[in-house]
Amino acid sequence: MRPFQTFIAATFLLLGAGALAQTPPTPLAGGAPKKKPPAKPAAAKPAPNSVAPTAAAPGAPAQPPADAAVQAAQAQLQKEKAQLEQVRSTTVNLIRALVQEGVLTKERAEAMLPESDRGALADVIPRPKAVPPPPAPETTAEGPPPDVEDPSSTSSRRRRGQTVRVPYVPETVKSEIKEQVKQEVLAQAKAERWAEPGALPEWIDRIVWEGDLRLRYQGEYYQQGNVSPFDYNAFTGSNIQNTQQDVDLWRIRARLGMLAKITETLGAGFRLSTGNLNNPVSTNTTLGGSFSSQQIVLDRAYLKWDPSERWSVMAGRTPNPWFWPTDLVWDEDLNFEGIAGTFKPRFSPTTTGFVTLGAFPLQQFSPTTTTPNPQDKWLFGAQGGVDWKPDATMRAKGAVALFDYLNTWGRPNTILQPTANNWTLPGFTQKGNTLFDINFGTGNPAAFALAPKYRILNIGGEVELGRFDPVFFKLAADFAKNIGFDRGEILARTGVDIEPRTTGYQARLTIGADAIRKLHDWQVFVGYRYLERDAVLDAFTDSDFYLGGTDTKGYFIGGFYGLDRNVFLRLRYLSGNEITGPAIGNGTSARLPLAIDVFQADFNVRF
Repeated sequence: MRPFQTFIAATFLLLGAGALAQTPPTPLAGGAPKKKPPAKPAAAKPAPNSVAPTAAAPGAPAQPPADAAVQAAQAQLQKEKAQLEQVRSTTVNLIRALVQEGVLTKERAEAMLPESDRGALADVIPRPKAVPPPPAPETTAEGPPPDVEDPSSTSSRRRRGQTVRVPYVPETVKSEIKEQVKQEVLAQAKAERWAEPGALPEWIDRIVWEGDLRLRYQGEYYQQGNVSPFDYNAFTGSNIQNTQQDVDLWRIRARLGMLAKITETLGAGFRLSTGNLNNPVSTNTTLGGSFSSQQIVLDRAYLKWDPSERWSVMAGRTPNPWFWPTDLVWDEDLNFEGIAGTFKPRFSPTTTGFVTLGAFPLQQFSPTTTTPNPQDKWLFGAQGGVDWKPDATMRAKGAVALFDYLNTWGRPNTILQPTANNWTLPGFTQKGNTLFDINFGTGNPAAFALAPKYRILNIGGEVELGRFDPVFFKLAADFAKNIGFDRGEILARTGVDIEPRTTGYQARLTIGADAIRKLHDWQVFVGYRYLERDAVLDAFTDSDFYLGGTDTKGYFIGGFYGLDRNVFLRLRYLSGNEITGPAIGNGTSARLPLAIDVFQADFNVRF
């Protein structure tokens, strides 16, 4: 019998034995059990009303016929039990042989046997599968065929002639195996949702991709009477390259980000963008570099924890955590590095409060032989406000914030320690803030650091009116004041008397759709900006108006128009002039004319 047919026969024998057995089988370690002799029937007593009593054995008392029937039934039952025990033992031994020959796996055999008989397979070691020998050469008619062995032969050919046959698998068994595998795969597919029509794997539901691409034409127009770059830099300590020649630029911006839901309360986000490593307020790349490849930077990488609807914490390189109705204090492309947490209490069904605290390292240092005592620079912030929504057509939101910059102000070097305070030099500036030379009198080249301390009081708000839907009205305003400016402290530390110019404000009116989503959506805006030189840190304010920085005033006007779904055009014209110019040694301001107008035409797509 072929091995697989033997396996099928053994399976049916085992099923038949298990169905007929009345008592649990005795576990076997191997081999057939010894056959128990059938019990001798006891002599039956004759029944009282029996006509023909059963003859008793010689010397035994007579028994009734009814007792003789019971004895016969018990004898028959014992005989059947013995037969079933022999079938069970034979089946177990047959399964052992199939496992040993490698026809049946040990795991499949144990699954077929009852738990009490699985010990019979404990000592079975499957024999490795034999490789079929190469076909024997043809023989002459005088001898038997190559596959037939002469039982009486003692030749070496017979000793090594173990014929190996590939088991035949019936089509019904193949179908059963195929169906079993199919059901297992479908069960896994259903659990992981990759076999449902139109369904996606579960992990995709926890990830959201976002991105945008912007193509920009930018025209930069300088007033003919502007001060030269050399004179402007000499007075201010800045390093701008152009103040007089108009420029046409073609720029691109590309951003691709991902938001992932890790658990019910924890999420993660990251974003790649164009830009460069030295400018935190711009993600633009200017074309025209002889087809050189453009740089891609890590724009965001953070974790966000939302333990409840009232609490939220972000850490890493995060989006702007503050409420900022205009870009007076913060540029729209600026991201923060550090940690920020927000608490949102609900005062009424229409009023929600918010309190945000944040700590962000700006520059961190390690001591060296030339700068033995550097101090890390930090930004600490606190903001509190109210969000009021009396109905679906109106919303008002306002907040008060304090932003305190630690160790950002310059310290003069000395002749004995000519580089000890080089760590006070700013990591990035645009233009406008008051600077002083920390190497003055040391004989070293000039190096400019911030003269004032910056502790910014910021008050901002916005009102949205949607009563004329689809036309919305939105008015936003910001006010900033550097309350950390101390004229006497600056004079003592730097030797320079600086007139305080520490106030800034901006207002913007927007009319049109609340957002540009589809074809023919439109929006127009107009605004005014006034920002004195030391009102805010010039490094982080808007980089488009006046081409970045402070000490500027002027207007801006523009609009959006939807060209298709998630496709829109934006036009802007920004006109800025100087307010006072930089401070000079006697505390007055140097009137250095500098007027810059900027025109931008942006083609934007979102995906």
